[in-house]
Amino acid sequence: MSTAIVTTQATGGYLDNVGRAALNFLRALFAAAPATAAASHGSTSQASLMRDRAGLLRFAQQFDEFQPSQAAELRNLAGRD
Repeated sequence: MSTAIVTTQATGGYLDNVGRAALNFLRALFAAAPATAAASHGSTSQASLMRDRAGLLRFAQQFDEFQPSQAAELRNLAGRD
């Protein structure tokens, strides 16, 4: 049994577009990685960290009434260093 692959202009264009989209996705993925790695290594400012924690605590207050376990988890996340 043999398989023949027919490449026409329509399929070649489609495969070319899929390949380019995959490469662009990988480039974007690896380009964003250093920024997130830098943020996790302590290069964020103290004011930004406090603002994020305050936002988590405000968000936890919204969940207090109908999902107390979710609110507790958010408070736990806000308390981490």
